[in-house]
Amino acid sequence: MLERLRARVATWGSDDANFLLREPDADGHRHWIRVPDCEALRTARELTAVGFFGRARADVDQSPIDKLESGVVDTLETIPGVLCYYDLALVEGGYGNLILCATPEAPAHVHTHPLHRRAVELTPLHYHCVRLHTGVVPGQFMGDASLVLERTRYYDFDSDPPWLAVRNLRERRD
Repeated sequence: MLERLRARVATWGSDDANFLLREPDADGHRHWIRVPDCEALRTARELTAVGFFGRARADVDQSPIDKLESGVVDTLETIPGVLCYYDLALVEGGYGNLILCATPEAPAHVHTHPLHRRAVELTPLHYHCVRLHTGVVPGQFMGDASLVLERTRYYDFDSDPPWLAVRNLRERRD
């Protein structure tokens, strides 16, 4: 997702102020990208990254989650430090999100967004399992640095009670 985003950003003109894309790729997977400030993303350095990957429940109407997500994306410019939201519909009902932030504090602003909080509350009803990744993109966004994972939280909502595991990867880098 990061490489696809970089390729897209490389095509922008200097007068592009914001960006919204909703289109399928060659395999029919939906790509939904929202960038409220193109120049801020293009020139960003040392990004904080959050990744979400979930396996949706096929027997549940996903429209409530979709509406909440759309509301968050529509108000992205009001969330301090969030530079980009990238949603990808994966095969077999899976979803992936990549959120890029200007500062390590920015994800906390997403967490306090009322629509995001409601989506988190609904997550166990809409997903079998979820992985939440946090990490960084060192250096310039438009450079060649890979996303470096620092922590992954695993949730299994099919267990009673739900199962949670946390894997800290930062310690391995130090």
